[in-house]
Amino acid sequence: MQQVIGIRADANGEVGMGHIMRCITIAKQIKELGHETVFFTADGYANDLLKRAGMESICLDSPWNRMETETDRLLEELGKVGCQKLLVDSYQATRAYFEKIRGIGKLIYMDDCFEDVYPVDMIINYNAYHVRFPYPESYQGKAKLLLGTEYVPLREEFGREYPKKESEKAIFLSSGGGDVYDVLGGILADIEKRGGFQEEVFHVIVGRFHPNRNRLEALAEKNPKIKLHYDVSNMAEWMGQCDAAVSAAGTVLFELCAMGIPTIFFVSADNQQYDSEFFAQEERMLFAGDIRQGRAGCLSRITEGLENLIRDEAMRERMKKALRQVTDGQGAVRIAEAIVCL
Repeated sequence: MQQVIGIRADANGEVGMGHIMRCITIAKQIKELGHETVFFTADGYANDLLKRAGMESICLDSPWNRMETETDRLLEELGKVGCQKLLVDSYQATRAYFEKIRGIGKLIYMDDCFEDVYPVDMIINYNAYHVRFPYPESYQGKAKLLLGTEYVPLREEFGREYPKKESEKAIFLSSGGGDVYDVLGGILADIEKRGGFQEEVFHVIVGRFHPNRNRLEALAEKNPKIKLHYDVSNMAEWMGQCDAAVSAAGTVLFELCAMGIPTIFFVSADNQQYDSEFFAQEERMLFAGDIRQGRAGCLSRITEGLENLIRDEAMRERMKKALRQVTDGQGAVRIAEAIVCL
């Protein structure tokens, strides 16, 4: 029997694109299994993205950071589409929120932070640091638990080989959707000031909500080696062109693992704080620190780390081997199957 599975997620200048992108990946696998999905968003920021991905969506016209105010409208819309399962992916969801919508049917929560024990039927935390939290003891059979890196929801294009189009060494730069600390501009300005990287090409991923596009465009205008890419839909292909990467922590680090790209990463949000404990181990990646606790020092460590990575081919080869052992890229399939069978 065909199911209609709802997905509640947002993307905007504050939230960034990670939540909605991983949900699109899961939704595609649910549809591959023969079921339907409907996205529910607070506002219209993600409408174009969802449309391009072939996803049906309903805008709740609610404040994204006060989710408890939307519950009546959400329940009404869920009833209209015949949805009896709902995947929620938002740090704004609370115990009270789930209590209010409990009657709809099965509830699934993407829980990166373990800030509470929620009245839901399934918890998903694919991060390696999930072991820090007492999930089994806290839920004690009340919810199905999908824990660990075997559930990382990567799109199927990650892990493929992409023939390089350029002979020059290339560096991939990404900072998430918002880049509120202007890390991309800071890295490029620091590199220009140091006068290094004369031979390398920089592929810079500029999110839809980037607050400093003008600065990035001015830097790219002065340096033809800086290539800006907007609203990227073929992220894996651009990663595959690169010899090294810089990224904010988050799901993108798992994407880089699947692609085997030696990476320097930094933390820019509380929910990323545990990533350093896993990714910096066993020389998987180089950790540049928390950008919020000293921007200049973090940028300097990023630039120095890049210099080392580009210069040291043996280090890059060791990192590639370690990275490809982290995930097999089938996490979204496992999540979709578990939701359908719930």
